[in-house]
Amino acid sequence: MNHFFIARLRAVAWPLAALGVLSVSACGGTGEKPEQAMTLSQVNLNCTQQPGETCDKVQATVMLYSNVVDQRPLWEETPAAGGRKVFQRAKPIKQADGSWLMDFAVMPGLAEGTYTGSVDFSVSVSPFPGTPNYQPRTASYSITVVGLKGTLSPLRELSGGDWEGSNGNAAHTGFVPVTLDTAKFTRRWSWKGADGISGSRLSPLVTANGLVYFNEEVSVADAGEKFKYIYTYKLSALSETDGAAAWQTELKLPGTLGAPGVSGNRLVMAGISDAHTFDALTGARLATVNQPNTMGQLIATSPLTAPTLFAGNAYLGGNNDVISLDATTGQNRWSSSLDLPKLGNVDEWTPAVSAGTVYSHAAGTLTAFNIGDGTRRFSVAVPGQVLGGLNKSALRQAPVLVDENTVLLLNQRPYPGKSADNSLTLVDTASRAVRWTVNGRFTTQPVVARGVIYVGNDSGRVLEARNVSDGAVLWTWPLSGVGEEAFGGDLIVTNNLLFVAGEKHTYALNLASHQLAWTYRLGGTLALSRNGVLYIRSTPGADAGIVNYVTAINLQ
Repeated sequence: MNHFFIARLRAVAWPLAALGVLSVSACGGTGEKPEQAMTLSQVNLNCTQQPGETCDKVQATVMLYSNVVDQRPLWEETPAAGGRKVFQRAKPIKQADGSWLMDFAVMPGLAEGTYTGSVDFSVSVSPFPGTPNYQPRTASYSITVVGLKGTLSPLRELSGGDWEGSNGNAAHTGFVPVTLDTAKFTRRWSWKGADGISGSRLSPLVTANGLVYFNEEVSVADAGEKFKYIYTYKLSALSETDGAAAWQTELKLPGTLGAPGVSGNRLVMAGISDAHTFDALTGARLATVNQPNTMGQLIATSPLTAPTLFAGNAYLGGNNDVISLDATTGQNRWSSSLDLPKLGNVDEWTPAVSAGTVYSHAAGTLTAFNIGDGTRRFSVAVPGQVLGGLNKSALRQAPVLVDENTVLLLNQRPYPGKSADNSLTLVDTASRAVRWTVNGRFTTQPVVARGVIYVGNDSGRVLEARNVSDGAVLWTWPLSGVGEEAFGGDLIVTNNLLFVAGEKHTYALNLASHQLAWTYRLGGTLALSRNGVLYIRSTPGADAGIVNYVTAINLQ
């Protein structure tokens, strides 16, 4: 023989006769004495996988003996009788002490159930006489895949309102005034989108009326016209109780449609030049009304931008306008220009609204408009860089109303997963002056509560807590401590916890100790309903295919 074969290494006691037979069979009748080539330690091949999750830290450490130290461990899975294989691959990672960490990836798309079996760890050996007869070491595994339904406990309202749009409310603070106990957190239910749909995107989530709302965009190439796409939108409302569909409304449009904003029984979305209003209880479309604008487009091509709803009206951030419309009839109340040059138009932003004022922040200027008629009250020049290239128009932010006299501004954010220089600025609206500005590479929309600003900064890859009064850093929390490379979504702050969406997982930090208090193995965009349910909108990576998930977590 001039080839190599794999001798399987079992960490079980073999009868001497059996070992002798194996040795002769494996090595062509040489009868070499069985030997061990490694030890196994820190074996964890067990995992419970929630819908949309990917099991992590399914691992075993292999220390090869000195006579085979130049090799790399091999592995082979043997499912239990009647079972199927569950491991997609195992990545061997060389450790500082010379051992190998075998990091296993569980196959995506496994059906609900428990999968058991064993993994044999091995090395390559020569079949020639006189070479060692290495035996396999074996570890058992158990992978449990749970179903879509979780703990369907009775819903109970908490203090705080509905999650109506960007950062939850018209002030965009991201603050929910509730005190939570992480020991009570359980998965309630999961919703899974259709499998294998390319070009599918899910909007951020909003909640009201015991329902959670989102818009699903599917783009399909037009067979009759090159480079043209037909966009189909499915506006859905799921029951907070069990995730069942309460209603769905389909729309076919030549262009893109923004994310929904909701308040009470009204829901509003904006398209290229129209605003669409809906009955939030039934999904019935109430009106579609063209909105006046100065650049020919109301919004650009982002399904992530939601209108801001306040007191029965909706407020939209356009390419060069701030627009107010009736949330029922869709009729325009007023439209005010930002006075931007044609090549300086902006998109992917939404205004902040208070009882008397609507605030926009675009192209280095904070502008305040009268809520009644849209007349300009004042403007404040704001420092900060503007991204160049194709990203220069996409702001991906909203002003944050800290209080009635203070507005917090993030001048611009890059696309999720990217990083760029930008700045945070605090403006005193009473004196109409900039109080402070700090530079960084901020990647999350800031949230604020009780005099503290929380924001993700890619410069250092940390979560920062900053003092509202002067912008100084109070404390930080590093992503490296949980193995994350970047922030995957935005933040939500409560009385005692800060929810942080990473690319892989979602975390809750204790605001008193600044320590990690809870982890869920799914990252994404977050929302928190008045019924005490945390929602995670996620799209798992390439290994799992393009499948959208909505996960509901009981917080009480």
